[in-house]
Amino acid sequence: MILSIDGQLVNAYIEPQFFDLTGGPIVSVEFYGWENVPNLRKHIKGDLRAARVARYFNFVGYMQLLDLCYLAGNYKISKEDLLIDQNISPAPVAFSWSAWEADIELEDGEYESGEYYFGYSLPEDLEYIPTDSDVHYECFYAYPLFTMPTELEQTIEEKQR
Repeated sequence: MILSIDGQLVNAYIEPQFFDLTGGPIVSVEFYGWENVPNLRKHIKGDLRAARVARYFNFVGYMQLLDLCYLAGNYKISKEDLLIDQNISPAPVAFSWSAWEADIELEDGEYESGEYYFGYSLPEDLEYIPTDSDVHYECFYAYPLFTMPTELEQTIEEKQR
């Protein structure tokens, strides 16, 4: 879907591999110049990919659907509107994730703000992170990585043993 963000045209779509991810669908956003979209840059997470040969859009970034709706000023965009038939991005080798713990109720109706958590996950382990923790995450978001974070290299070595 072609949208205008910061006065620049972008191409936004959801690839099948990012449609039913834990934490919600991830939108792939193609755009022309990194310096031309300052507000978009604040919302892109995970790895940024550059297209070596591209006529209109030289970069691909990844963000949550709600962020795209906010930037485009259109909250009626649905994940079904953006779904395409085939994957364009390579399969991610890992994911970065961030989560916010639900607020904790104290005495007398007071609340303590929950903690912020982040980390990395292999694709096959991503769905277990929100449920295998003692912490109740109020929000959980994941973003694709196409290069292996050094923090996960040890995990891979242990699995291969």
